[in-house]
Amino acid sequence: MSKNDQVCATLIHEKLCITSDCGAGTGLKKVDYIVCIDDDATSALCASALAWRHKKVHKIFPTMLCVGGKGLMSRWTHKTTEGRHLAEVCKRCGIPKGRIVVLDKGTNTGANIQEIWNAVLKLGEGNRVLFACTKRLSLRLKLTQQKQAPKMDACYYVLPESMDAACKWYNGKRLGGCEMMYHELASILDRCEAYAGTFQEPIPFEITPDVRAAADYLASRYRLKMPRNLIQN
Repeated sequence: MSKNDQVCATLIHEKLCITSDCGAGTGLKKVDYIVCIDDDATSALCASALAWRHKKVHKIFPTMLCVGGKGLMSRWTHKTTEGRHLAEVCKRCGIPKGRIVVLDKGTNTGANIQEIWNAVLKLGEGNRVLFACTKRLSLRLKLTQQKQAPKMDACYYVLPESMDAACKWYNGKRLGGCEMMYHELASILDRCEAYAGTFQEPIPFEITPDVRAAADYLASRYRLKMPRNLIQN
């Protein structure tokens, strides 16, 4: 890894993401569900903290939806599915077992969103969903949700981590001098543009030349995902 790798990866991490519209300084809205998602246990830690704040402010625990099957990384780092791993973290954070639902059949972002939406409809507790997600997942997640579950009343809390802070040993992103994180960041722009109008909504902002140059550079050096014609989001 070169210094330019780190500079480009940091730029992608900070620019190809969304900002929080719930929680932190924006206030914690009353919601029916909090979603922790991704192969990163930090999502469950954050979601649990939000749930406890919600209990204090609104006097009720939302239902925690712990989402994810076996991913490219988690198949090596987790003994269980991502959803069950996140659920265990929530339980250890004191979330009542009866308020935790595991959704671990999905193997890609689109399937995860569909499973979340189906659970919301089935559980019937309401339509207000708060996603607790990492920066690197946030843009793809929101664009996919807007396309595949547009009736969901969704808001987002994005973990305020630097790229270096997001590279932890326990999520596997620190491996190889953060090489695993670089692989993931290298695919964000390409996947968002490839799936615009099909699996996802288009990116709602202009991609500046420096961001596109950084994405092209990383894509020429790192590629974890399968060829585009074999991916379903």
